[in-house]
Amino acid sequence: MKNLINELKLAVGEKYVITPEMPEYHAYTFGDATMYRSQPDVIVYPGSVEEIQKVIKLAGKYKVSVTTGAGLTGLSGGAIAKNGILLNPIRMRSVKSVDTISKTVVVEPGMTCAQLNDHLKSYGMIIPVAPASHLISTLGANIAEASGGTWGMSKGTYKNYLLTLKVVDGEGNLFCTGTPFPKQSTGPDLTALFLGSEGTMGVIVEITLRCEFLPEDMWTLRCSFEDESVLQSIHEAVAENKINLYSFEYMDSRIMSCIHGGDQNMLLLLQTAGSKHDAKSEMEKLVAALKKLNPIDLVYTNDAKEADELYTERRSALGALAKADPEKPVIVQFDPVLPLHKFAKGTQKMRELAERENLDLIVYGHAGDGNLHPSFMVRNSKDEKMKARNVIREFDLWIEAQGGCYSGEHAVGFFLGRSQSQLRPHVAHYLEVIKSAFDPNGVLNPGKIVNIEEGALDVAPILDDYREIGDICSLCVKCHLCKNDSPKYAQEPFEHNTIRGRIALIDAAARGNVSFTAIRPFIEEMAPWTKNMNCPAYIKDKMDRLIELTLAEGEAN
Repeated sequence: MKNLINELKLAVGEKYVITPEMPEYHAYTFGDATMYRSQPDVIVYPGSVEEIQKVIKLAGKYKVSVTTGAGLTGLSGGAIAKNGILLNPIRMRSVKSVDTISKTVVVEPGMTCAQLNDHLKSYGMIIPVAPASHLISTLGANIAEASGGTWGMSKGTYKNYLLTLKVVDGEGNLFCTGTPFPKQSTGPDLTALFLGSEGTMGVIVEITLRCEFLPEDMWTLRCSFEDESVLQSIHEAVAENKINLYSFEYMDSRIMSCIHGGDQNMLLLLQTAGSKHDAKSEMEKLVAALKKLNPIDLVYTNDAKEADELYTERRSALGALAKADPEKPVIVQFDPVLPLHKFAKGTQKMRELAERENLDLIVYGHAGDGNLHPSFMVRNSKDEKMKARNVIREFDLWIEAQGGCYSGEHAVGFFLGRSQSQLRPHVAHYLEVIKSAFDPNGVLNPGKIVNIEEGALDVAPILDDYREIGDICSLCVKCHLCKNDSPKYAQEPFEHNTIRGRIALIDAAARGNVSFTAIRPFIEEMAPWTKNMNCPAYIKDKMDRLIELTLAEGEAN
């Protein structure tokens, strides 16, 4: 490993190689937003296509694996590295070109969807996918995970906008998957193969996307009802009245209580968009249809600022789950897509399974396209995690039998040991053969999607002397909404320059994996960033205490 690390430093620069003896290394052990931990042998931040090629070739030379992860916000374990190289291309985050005639944009993989759409706004264009994590996740990862978003019911996912890619394969070869046209009939669509590939077949290094013009007008409606069974009635009313919805989001009463406290009603958010006439006309039809279903409250607007305020809770949903119960800080979320005509049946089945196993269930997600994010809140114990895992696997089988699918936009990774051989036996062999064609040496993200190797749920225990520190760290749900609150991260986009990354340092110290003295400078630097951090979880109110305890231990040691 020493020789590999020396060659990696020559390839990308010593500053961009993080190794286990460095305190910064422990920022990467959280892995992503799942309950699994990561343990790469080395972290590398290449800054160019050529440097990525060098890294892949060195991996082949030394026979070590390469796991690609950029924003590290995934929910499938796709960026969890059990060993080998964790390759992070986030330094590659520029827009290379915009063509307003063909309505296309060429961009590097480390840019976020929000950054790209801010850039495109000056051209009057947009990529209307908008995953909830669009401020913090990266485009390369969005494509590798086949991400969707709040406009999925009307605009689809990245597959509807992706034209072509440049990719580095498992031997370090650079190739283009196709030409950047909506129409091409020159053979099988290689570009589509990389949607949801999660770095198992190649590293995405350049993306060409089709854009749309910004809608002339958009109306946003917020309403609530007493019973979630109304969701089925709304779907039926939308179809009966031929209403063209832009989006339709749902948050159950439990998650609304997490955000606001006390007893709350469920929340529905619906949008229409298009020309001024069409957007308003469709909203008027929607309002009339919803009023017949007796909502508790209903407001709607086409003012952009007011609409943004209406969507505030939805953007913080993942992190807000942490406030369900301070004794249950672990979120085990799944991502099923229900056939719309079985929507009510599917949500009822989730509730029944949760009640049977005495599990705390919260449901939210994209009601418009049937893609919900049911989430179990469990104690930080292996037994409870396994109970949630097994119930989700049971639901996986049920929903596949109902004509749905078990993941709509969070991808497969190795999350919960979901084997393609079990759930999709008719295609598993083809996937294995396709992977081997692009990655003959098997170095790219092994154990994900095919030939699943689930990560361990065991972690080193919190040391008794640091129990309070460890308990506070456990309140971080790793949603990473605080990422952009770090000015250091804006300057140098390393994970160890984020608030979450530095909470991971503290967590590692509480487990005896690194000394408090070694991490003290990082925590001192972080302290000012946390004053107004974007965090919907309980840890926000305890950051001052966490920093105080950590610095005291660092001084004592």
